[in-house]
Amino acid sequence: METLRKNAMKYGLFLGLFMVVATTLIYAIDLNLFTAPWYGILNLLIIVAFGVVSAINNKKILGGFMSFKEAFTSFLITIAIGFFIATLFSILLFNVIDPEAKKIISDNVIKMTVEMMQKFGGRAQDINNVVSEMEKTDSFGVFGQLKGFVFNLVIYSIIGLITALIVRRERPQSL
Repeated sequence: METLRKNAMKYGLFLGLFMVVATTLIYAIDLNLFTAPWYGILNLLIIVAFGVVSAINNKKILGGFMSFKEAFTSFLITIAIGFFIATLFSILLFNVIDPEAKKIISDNVIKMTVEMMQKFGGRAQDINNVVSEMEKTDSFGVFGQLKGFVFNLVIYSIIGLITALIVRRERPQSL
């Protein structure tokens, strides 16, 4: 189990580094890319890929057999460490290095939300209420980032449970 944890931690560090580099590149290229749908989808796929590769690699290390718990633990450790590193970096970037960037991104999110609600026939009063609530929330502040970290762990834990069901392979019972 110790080898499994060390390997998952290694993948988590790689994931965290990848997420920091991706955030830095998007920040340097164009802040509008943070709200691009393709960026979110690509990010999701890459994060899941890190967790899956970690679990599969650990399965190989364990001789091709891995319990559900071991597969899930491998996935979750990788994701948790990666997101923790990325969250710390985002807190630093958007609250210390460039607080103005979080305002630009938040404004883009509000604009996208209004456009989507209008496209689906949302009433003006409902749209105004949502915008008012969004303006009160600092999603990129320390508390908002930590809340996002927890939310991401919950979502990716569900994906991890599904992954563990697929990756696991119990040792055959000897007679």
